[in-house]
Amino acid sequence: MNLAHIPFYEINIYYILFTIILFILFIYLIIKFYFNSNFYRKNFRSQRNLINLERERISSEIHDEIGSGLTAVKLYAEHASRSRSDVKEIQNIKVMIDEISQKINEIIWSTNSENDHLESLVYFIEDQVRQLFKHSKIQFESEIDQNIPQNKIDNQGKRECYLLIKEIAHNALKHSKASKIKLNFYFNGGDMIITVKDNGIGFDFEQNSGKGMGLENIRNRTERINGTITIEQYKGTMISVKIPLKADFVIG
Repeated sequence: MNLAHIPFYEINIYYILFTIILFILFIYLIIKFYFNSNFYRKNFRSQRNLINLERERISSEIHDEIGSGLTAVKLYAEHASRSRSDVKEIQNIKVMIDEISQKINEIIWSTNSENDHLESLVYFIEDQVRQLFKHSKIQFESEIDQNIPQNKIDNQGKRECYLLIKEIAHNALKHSKASKIKLNFYFNGGDMIITVKDNGIGFDFEQNSGKGMGLENIRNRTERINGTITIEQYKGTMISVKIPLKADFVIG
Protein backbone atom coordinates (compact mmCIF):
# COMPACT_ATOMS: atom_id res chain seq x y z
CA MET A 1 0.00 0.00 0.00
CA ASN A 2 1.35 3.44 -1.01
CA LEU A 3 0.57 5.84 1.85
CA ALA A 4 1.36 8.83 -0.39
CA HIS A 5 -1.90 8.34 -2.33
CA ILE A 6 -4.07 7.84 0.82
CA PRO A 7 -5.82 10.91 2.19
CA PHE A 8 -4.43 12.19 5.47
CA TYR A 9 -7.66 11.63 7.42
CA GLU A 10 -7.72 7.95 6.35
CA ILE A 11 -4.14 7.46 7.53
CA ASN A 12 -5.16 8.90 10.91
CA ILE A 13 -8.06 6.43 11.05
CA TYR A 14 -5.67 3.53 10.38
CA TYR A 15 -3.38 4.73 13.14
CA ILE A 16 -6.27 5.18 15.53
CA LEU A 17 -7.63 1.69 14.78
CA PHE A 18 -4.16 0.19 15.12
CA THR A 19 -3.64 2.01 18.43
CA ILE A 20 -7.02 0.85 19.71
CA ILE A 21 -6.22 -2.77 18.77
CA LEU A 22 -2.85 -2.54 20.52
CA PHE A 23 -4.51 -0.99 23.57
CA ILE A 24 -7.16 -3.76 23.70
CA LEU A 25 -4.45 -6.41 23.33
CA PHE A 26 -2.44 -4.73 26.08
CA ILE A 27 -5.47 -4.67 28.42
CA TYR A 28 -6.22 -8.31 27.57
CA LEU A 29 -2.65 -9.36 28.42
CA ILE A 30 -2.78 -7.45 31.71
CA ILE A 31 -6.10 -9.07 32.67
CA LYS A 32 -4.82 -12.52 31.68
CA PHE A 33 -1.64 -12.00 33.66
CA TYR A 34 -3.66 -10.84 36.67
CA PHE A 35 -5.97 -13.85 36.64
CA ASN A 36 -3.11 -16.29 36.05
CA SER A 37 -1.03 -14.82 38.86
CA ASN A 38 -4.12 -14.78 41.10
CA PHE A 39 -4.79 -18.44 40.28
CA TYR A 40 -1.21 -19.46 41.05
CA ARG A 41 -1.23 -17.34 44.19
CA LYS A 42 -4.41 -19.07 45.39
CA ASN A 43 -2.95 -22.43 44.44
CA PHE A 44 0.22 -21.64 46.36
CA ARG A 45 -1.77 -20.53 49.41
CA SER A 46 -3.87 -23.67 49.21
CA GLN A 47 -0.78 -25.89 49.02
CA ARG A 48 0.84 -23.99 51.87
CA ASN A 49 -2.32 -24.39 53.99
CA LEU A 50 -2.34 -28.13 53.31
CA ILE A 51 1.32 -28.39 54.33
CA ASN A 52 0.63 -26.42 57.50
CA LEU A 53 -2.35 -28.64 58.35
CA GLU A 54 -0.21 -31.73 57.82
CA ARG A 55 2.51 -30.31 60.06
CA GLU A 56 -0.07 -29.57 62.76
CA ARG A 57 -1.44 -33.12 62.48
CA ILE A 58 2.03 -34.67 62.82
CA SER A 59 2.87 -32.37 65.73
CA SER A 60 -0.40 -33.31 67.45
CA GLU A 61 0.24 -37.03 66.94
CA ILE A 62 3.77 -36.78 68.31
CA HIS A 63 2.50 -34.81 71.31
CA ASP A 64 -0.51 -37.03 72.05
CA GLU A 65 0.77 -40.51 71.28
CA ILE A 66 4.52 -40.39 71.80
CA GLY A 67 4.53 -37.74 74.54
CA SER A 68 2.10 -39.68 76.73
CA GLY A 69 4.08 -42.89 76.16
CA LEU A 70 7.35 -41.27 77.16
CA THR A 71 5.71 -39.86 80.30
CA ALA A 72 4.52 -43.35 81.28
CA VAL A 73 8.00 -44.82 80.67
CA LYS A 74 9.54 -42.07 82.80
CA LEU A 75 7.15 -42.81 85.69
CA TYR A 76 7.90 -46.54 85.52
CA ALA A 77 11.63 -45.87 85.35
CA GLU A 78 11.48 -43.54 88.37
CA HIS A 79 9.56 -46.16 90.33
CA ALA A 80 12.03 -48.83 89.31
CA SER A 81 14.98 -46.68 90.40
CA ARG A 82 13.45 -46.06 93.84
CA SER A 83 12.79 -49.72 94.48
CA ARG A 84 14.41 -52.94 93.54
CA SER A 85 12.49 -53.55 90.38
CA ASP A 86 11.07 -56.92 89.69
CA VAL A 87 11.01 -58.56 86.27
CA LYS A 88 7.42 -57.46 85.64
CA GLU A 89 8.22 -53.74 85.95
CA ILE A 90 11.22 -54.08 83.65
CA GLN A 91 9.00 -55.93 81.17
CA ASN A 92 6.40 -53.15 81.35
CA ILE A 93 9.06 -50.57 80.45
CA LYS A 94 10.19 -52.72 77.51
CA VAL A 95 6.61 -53.07 76.24
CA MET A 96 6.08 -49.30 76.43
CA ILE A 97 9.31 -48.57 74.57
CA ASP A 98 8.24 -51.05 71.85
CA GLU A 99 4.86 -49.30 71.56
CA ILE A 100 6.48 -45.87 71.25
CA SER A 101 8.86 -47.20 68.61
CA GLN A 102 5.90 -48.59 66.67
CA LYS A 103 4.04 -45.26 66.84
CA ILE A 104 7.11 -43.46 65.48
CA ASN A 105 7.29 -45.96 62.60
CA GLU A 106 3.57 -45.44 61.88
CA ILE A 107 3.96 -41.65 61.72
CA ILE A 108 7.05 -41.88 59.49
CA TRP A 109 5.27 -44.35 57.20
CA SER A 110 2.09 -42.28 56.93
CA THR A 111 3.96 -39.07 56.00
CA ASN A 112 6.34 -40.65 53.47
CA SER A 113 5.09 -39.82 49.94
CA GLU A 114 6.62 -43.06 48.62
CA ASN A 115 3.91 -44.92 50.56
CA ASP A 116 0.98 -43.10 48.93
CA HIS A 117 -0.04 -46.13 46.86
CA LEU A 118 -2.80 -48.58 47.73
CA GLU A 119 -0.37 -51.48 47.41
CA SER A 120 1.91 -49.96 50.06
CA LEU A 121 -1.08 -49.52 52.40
CA VAL A 122 -2.21 -53.14 51.99
CA TYR A 123 1.22 -54.65 52.70
CA PHE A 124 1.88 -52.24 55.58
CA ILE A 125 -1.39 -53.21 57.29
CA GLU A 126 -0.67 -56.91 56.73
CA ASP A 127 2.83 -56.58 58.22
CA GLN A 128 1.68 -54.57 61.25
CA VAL A 129 -1.16 -56.98 62.06
CA ARG A 130 1.26 -59.90 61.67
CA GLN A 131 3.59 -58.20 64.18
CA LEU A 132 0.65 -57.71 66.56
CA PHE A 133 0.11 -61.48 66.79
CA LYS A 134 3.80 -62.42 66.61
CA HIS A 135 4.26 -63.05 70.33
CA SER A 136 0.75 -64.35 71.00
CA LYS A 137 -0.58 -67.88 71.00
CA ILE A 138 -2.88 -67.07 68.08
CA GLN A 139 -1.90 -68.44 64.68
CA PHE A 140 -2.00 -65.63 62.11
CA GLU A 141 -2.70 -66.10 58.41
CA SER A 142 -3.26 -63.63 55.60
CA GLU A 143 -4.34 -63.61 51.99
CA ILE A 144 -3.85 -60.69 49.61
CA ASP A 145 -5.46 -60.33 46.21
CA GLN A 146 -2.59 -59.86 43.74
CA ASN A 147 -4.67 -57.61 41.46
CA ILE A 148 -4.21 -54.49 43.57
CA PRO A 149 -5.34 -51.32 41.74
CA GLN A 150 -2.70 -48.63 41.19
CA ASN A 151 -4.63 -45.94 43.05
CA LYS A 152 -2.90 -43.38 45.21
CA ILE A 153 -4.21 -42.58 48.67
CA ASP A 154 -3.73 -39.47 50.81
CA ASN A 155 -2.09 -39.42 54.25
CA GLN A 156 -5.27 -39.12 56.28
CA GLY A 157 -7.05 -41.85 54.33
CA LYS A 158 -4.27 -44.40 54.63
CA ARG A 159 -3.86 -43.65 58.35
CA GLU A 160 -7.60 -44.08 58.99
CA CYS A 161 -7.59 -47.40 57.07
CA TYR A 162 -4.59 -48.67 58.99
CA LEU A 163 -5.89 -47.67 62.44
CA LEU A 164 -9.31 -49.15 61.64
CA ILE A 165 -7.93 -52.62 60.83
CA LYS A 166 -5.42 -52.42 63.65
CA GLU A 167 -8.23 -51.73 66.14
CA ILE A 168 -10.31 -54.64 64.83
CA ALA A 169 -7.29 -56.98 65.07
CA HIS A 170 -6.44 -55.70 68.55
CA ASN A 171 -9.99 -56.42 69.75
CA ALA A 172 -9.66 -59.98 68.42
CA LEU A 173 -6.32 -60.40 70.20
CA LYS A 174 -7.71 -59.20 73.53
CA HIS A 175 -11.21 -60.62 73.58
CA SER A 176 -11.76 -63.42 71.06
CA LYS A 177 -9.89 -66.24 72.86
CA ALA A 178 -9.21 -67.55 69.38
CA SER A 179 -6.47 -69.94 68.28
CA LYS A 180 -6.51 -68.75 64.65
CA ILE A 181 -7.10 -65.45 62.90
CA LYS A 182 -7.05 -64.61 59.20
CA LEU A 183 -6.71 -61.25 57.46
CA ASN A 184 -7.93 -61.00 53.85
CA PHE A 185 -7.66 -58.25 51.24
CA TYR A 186 -9.50 -58.47 47.96
CA PHE A 187 -10.87 -56.11 45.32
CA ASN A 188 -14.27 -56.31 43.68
CA GLY A 189 -16.21 -53.89 41.50
CA GLY A 190 -14.27 -50.77 42.51
CA ASP A 191 -14.20 -51.65 46.22
CA MET A 192 -11.45 -52.80 48.55
CA ILE A 193 -12.78 -55.41 50.98
CA ILE A 194 -10.82 -56.26 54.12
CA THR A 195 -11.94 -59.10 56.40
CA VAL A 196 -10.67 -60.13 59.82
CA LYS A 197 -11.91 -63.60 60.79
CA ASP A 198 -11.21 -65.57 63.98
CA ASN A 199 -12.36 -68.90 65.43
CA GLY A 200 -12.91 -67.54 68.93
CA ILE A 201 -15.84 -67.26 71.29
CA GLY A 202 -17.34 -64.22 69.59
CA PHE A 203 -17.70 -60.83 71.21
CA ASP A 204 -20.68 -58.64 71.96
CA PHE A 205 -19.46 -55.28 70.69
CA GLU A 206 -22.69 -53.46 71.51
CA GLN A 207 -22.77 -54.64 75.12
CA ASN A 208 -19.19 -53.53 75.68
CA SER A 209 -19.34 -50.29 73.68
CA GLY A 210 -18.91 -48.19 76.82
CA LYS A 211 -15.77 -50.03 77.86
CA GLY A 212 -13.53 -48.94 75.03
CA MET A 213 -13.96 -52.28 73.27
CA GLY A 214 -17.08 -51.55 71.19
CA LEU A 215 -17.93 -50.51 67.69
CA GLU A 216 -18.13 -46.73 68.19
CA ASN A 217 -14.51 -45.98 67.31
CA ILE A 218 -14.48 -48.58 64.52
CA ARG A 219 -17.70 -47.17 63.03
CA ASN A 220 -16.39 -43.60 63.20
CA ARG A 221 -13.21 -44.53 61.35
CA THR A 222 -15.22 -46.49 58.77
CA GLU A 223 -17.50 -43.49 58.15
CA ARG A 224 -14.52 -41.18 57.72
CA ILE A 225 -13.32 -43.27 54.77
CA ASN A 226 -16.87 -43.63 53.33
CA GLY A 227 -16.81 -47.35 54.08
CA THR A 228 -19.32 -49.88 55.39
CA ILE A 229 -18.81 -52.56 58.02
CA THR A 230 -20.56 -55.89 58.60
CA ILE A 231 -20.13 -58.34 61.47
CA GLU A 232 -20.94 -62.03 61.31
CA GLN A 233 -20.73 -64.32 64.32
CA TYR A 234 -20.74 -68.05 63.68
CA LYS A 235 -17.99 -70.30 65.01
CA GLY A 236 -16.06 -67.14 65.72
CA THR A 237 -16.33 -63.62 64.37
CA MET A 238 -15.79 -62.18 60.91
CA ILE A 239 -15.65 -58.42 60.43
CA SER A 240 -15.73 -57.12 56.85
CA VAL A 241 -14.90 -53.55 55.87
CA LYS A 242 -15.81 -52.39 52.35
CA ILE A 243 -14.01 -49.26 51.18
CA PRO A 244 -14.97 -47.61 47.86
CA LEU A 245 -11.94 -46.78 45.74
CA LYS A 246 -13.81 -43.69 44.50
CA ALA A 247 -13.78 -42.18 47.99
CA ASP A 248 -12.40 -38.64 48.47
CA PHE A 249 -9.15 -39.85 50.02
CA VAL A 250 -8.36 -42.12 47.04
CA ILE A 251 -6.53 -40.37 44.19
CA GLY A 252 -6.77 -41.62 40.62
